[in-house]
Amino acid sequence: MQDTQSADGLPRLPPGRHGLSRDFVVTNQRDRLTAGIIATVAERGYHEATVSQICAAAGVSRRTFYSYFSSKEECYLQAFERIGEHLAEAMAAAGSAGNWPGQVRQRLAAMLAIYAANPDLVRFTLVVPLRAGGEIAVHQRTALEHLLQSLTAGRPEDKSLRRPSAAIEHALVGALVGVIVRKVEAGEGERLTDLVPELTEMFLIPYIGRDNAVRAARSNG
Repeated sequence: MQDTQSADGLPRLPPGRHGLSRDFVVTNQRDRLTAGIIATVAERGYHEATVSQICAAAGVSRRTFYSYFSSKEECYLQAFERIGEHLAEAMAAAGSAGNWPGQVRQRLAAMLAIYAANPDLVRFTLVVPLRAGGEIAVHQRTALEHLLQSLTAGRPEDKSLRRPSAAIEHALVGALVGVIVRKVEAGEGERLTDLVPELTEMFLIPYIGRDNAVRAARSNG
């Protein structure tokens, strides 16, 4: 029986004339290549992953790969951007109501749920860029800045709220990333949502103090 799935489990397009629209084919192939590079790079690392391995995971030919991307780096960066957009949309939708500490908890919960559903995304977006360097590392730094902006969006501008320095805020984001990565590297990626209270408390302490941060972390509202 002909294999109809790639290594990533996505359905292959049937060979030859299949009657599918070009838009469908393009979307399917690009989605498959995104899944293929995520799986391959997460497993092997950026520099070790080859275009041939990415194509094998995606179930497409090298010719198809190069019809969409000029290089492995371009494919990686587009996949990185798609993941970032998905995370940003999910976090914005989740943390749109309630007080700011509650919004922080909701946004972290949304992010961790996405990562828990596919821990390869943690390796792809949080581990690989530092080792890859160059433009990829630059994109990660920008993404982490966007993460900080997402978590601080809606923060009250009043004297009752502490305002940590920019250095402390960036250190907080680095600490969040470190905890998430350690969880995944310990083989517990599917349990990332267990970290919601811990990361909420960690992030909020410099703004609202430990007692208030603990209460916000334990709240389900």
